[in-house]
Amino acid sequence: MRRHVRILLLGEPKVGKTSLIMSLVGEEFPNEVPARAEEITIPADVTPEKVPTHIVDYSETEQTDEVLRQEIVKANVVCVVYDVTQEETIDKIRTKWIPLVNGGVEKGSKIPIILVGNKSDLRTGSSMENILPIMNQFSEIETCVECSARNLKNISELFYYAQKAVLHPTAPLYDPEDKQVRVEL
Repeated sequence: MRRHVRILLLGEPKVGKTSLIMSLVGEEFPNEVPARAEEITIPADVTPEKVPTHIVDYSETEQTDEVLRQEIVKANVVCVVYDVTQEETIDKIRTKWIPLVNGGVEKGSKIPIILVGNKSDLRTGSSMENILPIMNQFSEIETCVECSARNLKNISELFYYAQKAVLHPTAPLYDPEDKQVRVEL
């Protein structure tokens, strides 16, 4: 069993990565949002799995590509955040973020990814019709969660799914590319 979980939030500027973290920690939408949140550690006794969880925010404007590469290597799971009202942030999942996280990595050692559609309070309906083809293309995507940092909708669920992707991975059991259950012990 893992001793801790390290969650990295990535995505285009202004999709709400920092707001999601601050809404989780403060249990309300922040009046002022900094460019980047400092690393947050959630103690084991307040997480469903009883494991300390580190949440790391990434800001393209505040940090270098080298820092980003280092954070990806240290992460147990990556949440790629997109804005459900901005189609170009969805396109960047496929063209920029997933290749950056797992480009060139062997199939068995890819970092699990959670897609996070933020700002659901600003849209009627779902962005899933645009997301499903991406989920089908990349086997490392565990799930997609639509949420709202402003309304606190699905915030704790998002971090629960990220934690679960690390502590109870589906990847070693089922290979979606080969469509086979593995029986390695």
